[in-house]
Amino acid sequence: MAHSFAKGNFIPTIFITTDDELGQLCDTMHMMGSTLNSNIKETLKEKDRMETILASMVEGVLAFDQVGRLMLINKAAEEMLGVTWEEAKERYFLEILRNHQLADLLKKGLADGTRQVIEIKLTPGDTEYYRVYITPIQGKGERLQGAVMVLRNVTKLRQLEQMRSEFVANVSHELRTPLTSIKGYVETLLDGAMEDKELSQKFLKIMEAETDRLNRLITDLLFLSRLETGRVEVAKKSIETRQMLDKVVNVLTPVAQRKDIVIKTYIYPQAHTIYGNQDMLEQVLINLLDNAIKYSHDKGSVLVEVSPHEQGTAIKITDQGIGIPADSLPRLFERFYRVDKARSRQVGGTGLGLSIVKHIVERHRGQVQVESEEGKGTTFTVILPNS
Repeated sequence: MAHSFAKGNFIPTIFITTDDELGQLCDTMHMMGSTLNSNIKETLKEKDRMETILASMVEGVLAFDQVGRLMLINKAAEEMLGVTWEEAKERYFLEILRNHQLADLLKKGLADGTRQVIEIKLTPGDTEYYRVYITPIQGKGERLQGAVMVLRNVTKLRQLEQMRSEFVANVSHELRTPLTSIKGYVETLLDGAMEDKELSQKFLKIMEAETDRLNRLITDLLFLSRLETGRVEVAKKSIETRQMLDKVVNVLTPVAQRKDIVIKTYIYPQAHTIYGNQDMLEQVLINLLDNAIKYSHDKGSVLVEVSPHEQGTAIKITDQGIGIPADSLPRLFERFYRVDKARSRQVGGTGLGLSIVKHIVERHRGQVQVESEEGKGTTFTVILPNS
């Protein structure tokens, strides 16, 4: 039975019922076998639990021994570094990834037992940013037994921080421009221009236009903020497509007539109703149609087409205008992003219209797409589910 235990089989094979030393030894070995069997099962269960946790982590985890050889790596780290456990097992860090900066930090952490943190690209040509934590593992007597390296992808966080910074800068600029203009005209009027009735009327009209622009900007910002935080209730119902479309076209007809642009509409029989919030969808159509008119050539035409789609209903707004450069398409729905800043301000845009469109459509669980070619026109497609 002792030989059986030595081979890892802890199931008793001998049973002695006497009360002498041999019987007591047999009982003791039975207890020892049961305890060892229980401890090994618990250890294996703990090992499986740890492997499950490591496998489910989105962060990459690597464990090194006291001399810097790899002892453990999870699936996420394998994908980040482009290696497998078989390739990396018991290798030094530089043999796994040629990044001397990280290798030096790991060496430093193992040498003095201090925690190291850095934000870095894993390879020179990498577009992803990672925050790397290196934490030494201390055993009894404060002796270092190794170190754990955790890799966390922070690319999206960096992009969000950049967007926030750009947003603050853009809001400041958009508010400052009309305020500076208004302040300048007020000072001119106070300096004596009020005596000239014609000039003062001209200045006051400009100030009114700038005030309207400020009001539009603040209104759009507040509405966009409510959309992003989910504070706008989206009460959906079945909407008559023709009725909604005629209402939007009537609102924008005067704008189109000033440029001699014809607004054409076509509704497929299968798309005579749309499911959604009418006020919000009207705002989507007004924003898109207004843009189509603003960026179309004079005496052109804009087509609004509503048709059935495999995902619900598609609303297409096509113009024959100046088009959008290909490199601008990915950023088109960002707040304050403008393809042509001077022209956008000239036609009275706040830079928030397309961002509002995107958020409203997403709140309807739909999607918005854009296709464009410079000099030939643009097509925006809004796809809405039927329920």
